[in-house]
Amino acid sequence: MAVYPALFCSCVMTVLTLAHGRGLPTDSMKNSVKLQVENIISRIQKHKDEFQILHKMILDSPELLPELQSDKPIDGLSSMVDTLNNFQRVLHSLPKGHMSQLHSDVSTLQHYLEDRMSSLQCTHRKTGTEKNLEAFLKNHSMYYITLGHITLDRLQKYLQRLNHNLDQLRTC
Repeated sequence: MAVYPALFCSCVMTVLTLAHGRGLPTDSMKNSVKLQVENIISRIQKHKDEFQILHKMILDSPELLPELQSDKPIDGLSSMVDTLNNFQRVLHSLPKGHMSQLHSDVSTLQHYLEDRMSSLQCTHRKTGTEKNLEAFLKNHSMYYITLGHITLDRLQKYLQRLNHNLDQLRTC
């Protein structure tokens, strides 16, 4: 007879822990993010190799797309999500074609980071760069090939830095 209350209590405890909706452990999240980052980096490299984009051809002036600096500090999850949002805006403005898979991969990475933010109860930062970026993209839409190359180059560099700073997944 004493087995039934113990079984009932263990079932209730299991349901309560599942209903709480805890996020993935940090190590598991770190591995998922690392794999996704490496996948995106390899896709960008494949794209560069396929289209034979020489690094010297890429015009990488800080004045061009200041919202997408590859050396922007990584200050926790909020800055990661904000930076990826900006990259997504540019990728979304480019013609679909071969960029659609890359756009999807970056969305998946962004989703991992946003889930981690919600599990840590982090708040989103508003940087106010959206209007500047939208205006820039509207004014330079005819240069989508150059814009695409610059964006991919900076995204690759940013993700390489992100890959070395995965401890930032613990902070908002």
